Amino acid sequence: MLLFTAQFSDSLLYCAKLDISADSLFSLKTYSNLIDKNKNYDLTYINQNSSLNFTVKNIALEDTDNSFMDISLGLKFFSIDDSSKTINSAYISSINNFYDNKSSVFFPDKAYIKIYNFLFNDVVATFGRQPYTLSKGVVVSDNGRGFDGIKVDILNKFYIDDISLFYFRPYQMFNGISKVYDNLFGLSLKKSFGDGVWNIYSVINTNSDITNDISFNAEKTNKQFYGISYVLDRNDISYFSELAFEKGSSDDITGKRIDNNGYAILTGANWKMTLPIFKKVNTRFTRLNSSGNPSNSGFTENKAFYSPYSKRYNGYERDGLGSIYSAGIFDVSKTSDTLNGMPDGLSGLCVNNLGIDFYYKGTFSIDFFDYKANKSVILGPKILGSEIDLKYSFVFGKRAMFSITYATFNPNGLLKQGKSDLKSTNLFSVNIKASF
Repeated sequence: MLLFTAQFSDSLLYCAKLDISADSLFSLKTYSNLIDKNKNYDLTYINQNSSLNFTVKNIALEDTDNSFMDISLGLKFFSIDDSSKTINSAYISSINNFYDNKSSVFFPDKAYIKIYNFLFNDVVATFGRQPYTLSKGVVVSDNGRGFDGIKVDILNKFYIDDISLFYFRPYQMFNGISKVYDNLFGLSLKKSFGDGVWNIYSVINTNSDITNDISFNAEKTNKQFYGISYVLDRNDISYFSELAFEKGSSDDITGKRIDNNGYAILTGANWKMTLPIFKKVNTRFTRLNSSGNPSNSGFTENKAFYSPYSKRYNGYERDGLGSIYSAGIFDVSKTSDTLNGMPDGLSGLCVNNLGIDFYYKGTFSIDFFDYKANKSVILGPKILGSEIDLKYSFVFGKRAMFSITYATFNPNGLLKQGKSDLKSTNLFSVNIKASF
């Protein structure tokens, strides 16, 4: 990061600071035997995710006693091989739809004004497009696109570290064709207690358009999410846990009211320890569990947890558990044309991850994942498969990192039922990331 300090004779910009930062990720990925319903296919592509950020800080507001502001602009560039084979593949299509059906995307993910001591002391107001992830992203994350809206933070009042209120106006894609704009209202309370930080929140998601939901299409949505999370971060151990409930209701396209009654739990821990022979190692555990529907039709209670703004993407990359299957809160990498990517009739996820890092002239990581659907509308095993990831990464100081990944995903249970010739998926990727 470069830091410039400038002083101006007028009072508008007094001791203002300009921060400039940039990140660029290049990756080459080769998949063999990706799964599309009852067949396998191969896929190779190049992916580029880049960002450039400018922030002018500490701009004095001369007609106030102690208010000042920051102005920030951030630009992102996502690019992927634009061949029809890549863009139309099941693996990439949902990501491409999320970024509005473009193989090359250049857009502002930040364009905001942040005012400190806004109207009152210890009140920070942010106006415009801004990055935002609520807790661990079980319910709300901008997924690298930024949210248009307003966020107000009230600091250190009423024995609460941060009282945050927000209104965002994001969009989701309906059937990959039309944009549907939502209203997101939120309240978040953060309080440090002992060694960790608690976060209690409530989010309302409303719209009056036709949207996709798990097992049905809704023509009107009024969902409420309630959640609590805890984060502990110490030198030798870190821990996080988030529990969210989905309530409210939706009207399906026939006008029938469907009540929402879902939940999602994300928890994990990381331990640093010293072992004989290997010396320093890092071990981790992550568990994801979200609710699903026991039926696809005729129901008036929707038990499948679904928020269209859960944390799932980071450019043309899925952000989930596993390099191949990459499970999110309610979905996985596409193996079918369903909303959650799983075979039709499956919903809800249970994912376990065990991993370990060894250090020698770099970091060698081993991760194991198993995947299971929580609900199925047909009889049979709910096991989806398992994955093993092997990764070697080397850090060139603080500015650049190089990594090589080999992963294999083994389909099982309902994912492979009646498809005896379905093969395991393999991935080989090379990545380099640089920043300043």
